[in-house]
Amino acid sequence: MGKLLQIRVSASTFSEDEVKKVWPALWELVWGDGGDAIPRKGVMELAQAVFDAVRAGLIPKERRDPLREKAEQAEALRFKLQDALAARQPREADAISYELEDCLDALEDIARDF
Repeated sequence: MGKLLQIRVSASTFSEDEVKKVWPALWELVWGDGGDAIPRKGVMELAQAVFDAVRAGLIPKERRDPLREKAEQAEALRFKLQDALAARQPREADAISYELEDCLDALEDIARDF
């Protein structure tokens, strides 16, 4: 890292529209037509929103309970990914990103049945 040039390792969602397209049931469950207070709605934000909705009881119990285990796993993966990025470990972060997306796929399968 230079005096003026900072080196950062980060992750960002390419297209929020793709997030909504790939995980429509989750999107609807946590943000619906609203969610305007959330300026970015990417992969990381979706994982956090699902976990928060489950943890805080923002969705009905009959929907919350089936999601709980995978929502907790998604949140753990989100933190693990952030830690890998902070430690400048892009290979590890990349591997974790696939795990997180797989976890969101599983959550989408559950939410689709509501």
